[in-house]
Amino acid sequence: MFNHKNGGLLSRYLIAFCVITTALCLAEGILGSWLLPGSQLSYSAYFVPPGFGLLTALTGIVVESRRVLSVWETVFRLVMQWLLILGLVFGVNLLVGYRFTPLMAGIVAAEVTVIFLFVYFVMWLNERRIANAFNRELAALQFRQDN
Repeated sequence: MFNHKNGGLLSRYLIAFCVITTALCLAEGILGSWLLPGSQLSYSAYFVPPGFGLLTALTGIVVESRRVLSVWETVFRLVMQWLLILGLVFGVNLLVGYRFTPLMAGIVAAEVTVIFLFVYFVMWLNERRIANAFNRELAALQFRQDN
């Protein structure tokens, strides 16, 4: 489980957790000051972004596979992960007694979608960087063998 062909499964989840937590903090700050400018939060609110970051990073298990997935299987798993995250966000808020207005629910769903896409974009950039470094090392090794 800790070794993965793309840089380590544990490191991928750690990167996803950090990116999710950062994006949640920014989104809560921006949307909170815009939609609820007069609200005051307790210090326990500082635990919300890392808590959601951990839970949503763990939903990445839905996408993991031992074999190479087809495009449709990958898209299906990504949609399932996105729906799982939406259910998690709305479910936790319902459990603590917070009810969304239709407008707020739409904004939160859009926020989750933007963060979801942003996290996968950052993960793609990281894996692209790893692949480029691997290709450079491979080309240098092939050049040394030819000479």
